[in-house]
Amino acid sequence: MANTSPHPLPDPGSRTPGRNLPRLVLMMTAVALAGVGLLCLAAVLITAFLQGTVWPGFVAGAYVCLPAAFVLMILMVISGVRARKRA
Repeated sequence: MANTSPHPLPDPGSRTPGRNLPRLVLMMTAVALAGVGLLCLAAVLITAFLQGTVWPGFVAGAYVCLPAAFVLMILMVISGVRARKRA
């Protein structure tokens, strides 16, 4: 069946494969840092709930990974806005 809509469907092969690679790497890094940070935060909360001694590495992981992931996600939003303005 032919496409009768006024807007043509995008051709999946029309994009250059390596064009979005930096954005993909940025996104994967942000997701990985957020996951590690959330696991560290969960470990801190569970250890504190069980009234144990919290390992400082978990605290440092939560302090570093969560803000870094937030900054990378903000950069992803800015990158997406700039890409849409260019298109």
